[in-house]
Amino acid sequence: MNREIPVDVLRKRLDRVRAWMAEQDTDVLIGYGAPGWMGSRTLTAGYVRYLTGWTSSGLPAMVVLPREGTASIITMGPHDTRAFELRSSWFGDVERAGAATGWGKTVAEHVRRLAPGRVATFGFGEVPYPLAVDLYAALDGHPLVDAEPALDALRLVRDPEEIEMHRIGAGISDAMIQAAMEGAVADGMTGDRLMATIENTGRLLGAGTPGTWLTLDEHPVTTYMEAMEIAKPVGPNDRVQLGTNLSYQGYFAQGLRIGVRGKPSAKLREYAEHLIEIQDAGLAAMVPGAKLHTVSDAIESGIDKFCPYERDKDPFRFQSCHGLGLNYVEPGMARDLNARRDRSRDGDDGVTIVEGMVIEVHPNFTTPEVGHVCAGDMALVTSTGAEWLTKFPRGLFQL
Repeated sequence: MNREIPVDVLRKRLDRVRAWMAEQDTDVLIGYGAPGWMGSRTLTAGYVRYLTGWTSSGLPAMVVLPREGTASIITMGPHDTRAFELRSSWFGDVERAGAATGWGKTVAEHVRRLAPGRVATFGFGEVPYPLAVDLYAALDGHPLVDAEPALDALRLVRDPEEIEMHRIGAGISDAMIQAAMEGAVADGMTGDRLMATIENTGRLLGAGTPGTWLTLDEHPVTTYMEAMEIAKPVGPNDRVQLGTNLSYQGYFAQGLRIGVRGKPSAKLREYAEHLIEIQDAGLAAMVPGAKLHTVSDAIESGIDKFCPYERDKDPFRFQSCHGLGLNYVEPGMARDLNARRDRSRDGDDGVTIVEGMVIEVHPNFTTPEVGHVCAGDMALVTSTGAEWLTKFPRGLFQL
């Protein structure tokens, strides 16, 4: 049975948001969230889920939260309306606009009824253009306040129930990786079938938007997201190099591993050990009270030590770490964990590490001898340091 964030936890969360609204002398919060099926491709679905405890998988939603009084969720169709009524009726009214063309009118009616002064907003950067025209027309004359930075900061303080969602997600990621390693040695297995097996494992265990990227090659040079790119059979000496990407009750999880058919080369074993060393350096930097950017710095320093290429000259390298939360890249942690960040802001403006943060540590780089290598695990910041949430054995996995 799926676990959920208790309503009393959600109510306290809403109290914190309304306290911020009072500090900013803001009368109403109006926001937009993309549908949950977009997974890691949206920044806005997490805001709606943070406020209401739910977001529809198929359709976007809007939220109108007055500082005092009854809140509203504005939906589009019968299925998302029913889902919000089941999961978020505690939040307030669920209003069906009927179609995208009705959203602007519905919001305008709320604005007229509430007669706000200052209006806080979120998610407008992903609003479709026709809706944006209607929204700004409805809000014309009202001073607007960007609520996203405040919501991002509030989301960094985690309740124990949120951590439990990440723990469950980490377990699902481990199971998906196990399915990959077991399936890779089945007779006649092809990459596209293996991808389907991995993702189906996540779905069966309750994951939302379970996905994977997968590489089948002796010397992989990149990663593949599309099944058509990996339709070939798994070869006798291939590496099965993969990453999971899923959410559980909206909270994201991820793991990266390298499986090897045949005998791995000495160089591959060496680089696999280096990846563990780099991960452990990142974990050691996760000390409450320290600056968040020190985690990225530790990981990047380790990569620079072993990789023959500079970051921007590496044939294929992606981000080495990021925060996990109600977004695949938790927005309040994104800048400080970005290897290309503006380091002049690392002083007083930098984010401080706090207990409850969850960070994905996935160092990756390219070498001429073995191609692209990677490893990835979820780390939880505790009161004294950090611990790994993902438990699948690290290092090379012999297939």
